[in-house]
Amino acid sequence: MSSSAVKRIIALFGLEFLAVSVGLGLTLLLLSPSGSVILELIAYLAGSALVSFIAVEILIRSGLLASKTRLKLRIALATSLGAGLGFLNAFAMSALMFVNTGHDLPMLLAILVFAAVVAGYAAMRMASSVSTSMTALADTAKQLSAGDLSVRMPSVQSDADVSEVVAAFNDMAESLEKAARQQNQLDESRRELSAAISHDLRTPIASARVMLEAIKDDLTDSAAERDEYLDRVLVQIKSLGSMVDDLFALSLIDAGELRLELQSTVVDDLVEETLRSMQPTAAQKGLTLSGQVTGALGEAVIDSKQVKRVLLNLVQNAIRHTPPDGSVIVVANRHNDRIEFEVRDTGEGFDPVDSDRIWTRFFRSDPARSRIADETTQGGLGLAIARGIVELHGGSISAQTEPNKGATFRFWIPDGGMAPITG
Repeated sequence: MSSSAVKRIIALFGLEFLAVSVGLGLTLLLLSPSGSVILELIAYLAGSALVSFIAVEILIRSGLLASKTRLKLRIALATSLGAGLGFLNAFAMSALMFVNTGHDLPMLLAILVFAAVVAGYAAMRMASSVSTSMTALADTAKQLSAGDLSVRMPSVQSDADVSEVVAAFNDMAESLEKAARQQNQLDESRRELSAAISHDLRTPIASARVMLEAIKDDLTDSAAERDEYLDRVLVQIKSLGSMVDDLFALSLIDAGELRLELQSTVVDDLVEETLRSMQPTAAQKGLTLSGQVTGALGEAVIDSKQVKRVLLNLVQNAIRHTPPDGSVIVVANRHNDRIEFEVRDTGEGFDPVDSDRIWTRFFRSDPARSRIADETTQGGLGLAIARGIVELHGGSISAQTEPNKGATFRFWIPDGGMAPITG
């Protein structure tokens, strides 16, 4: 015998004991019978309760009161069963002389009829309310399965259990709609990414191929022109290599596979290295690149390689969008247990409407601008990588701008980071 069957038998005898106890208690309270009558009454109540519960179990196992039957029919059958057993018990008690046939039995039957009618009416009203809500929920679920993810079930105030089911259903529908919206955005992002990668790879490859073919076919006029072509091909190859590296870094960030190598780093030296490596590029464009460090920043437990990459990306972005004779300033300071950085420029800025989109891959405020023009130009991935690295550290990055007055990019990272030391 299974454990579930044992539990049902124990529950059956428990309910029988409860029914006998309640019936006997009311009898003793209201009628005060003699000792011999009490024993007979106990025997009768025990037998009657056992027969009644067995009858209910038979109806359930036969399927009439099973879950596949309509709720209204189940409640009607349960109410009829209760009333029928009440009438049978009334006649049986009369036959056993527990109830006076001449006076008490008609009164008892009248009371049972009244109780059965009221109970039946109340049960059918409750069943109707629940059934209506379930039908509406089923219709809403069909609309949802048909693809209408915006459909919601109106709230139900009349039944707490049904209200919980409706709330859970609406939560599920909202989650499905959100997931579908995110999937659509992801699909759109993938399409844009594929188009952007195709463009960014095709353009420099085609340019390099034309120049190499010209060199191979001896179409250059002089050795100097050939060297110029080779230099330009080298620029394109370096840009392509940089883009491949950026795409690989982004794939690691998106997959959660980029692991930080946290170690004690002198932040002042990190800023100085960034400025020193970018000075030639700034000078070539006629810009002033400077640093502004508030006090001695000391050491911080960070991934110096990745933080330097963020700074380089932001400085490259600032140089690219700042006209000659402009300036780019790198600011760094310590605030409690975190390190804060700023990269300011006096360039063209960006449209505030694009403040969220600038962090997306391959985003360009000016679509007509050439994507890969020189060594400093990235394939629109620098800001996306910077945000991923900063957030992986447990920090935050943001940008502010005034069109034609420059832009300021700020980010902070905690001293010690939020990722485990690896590597």
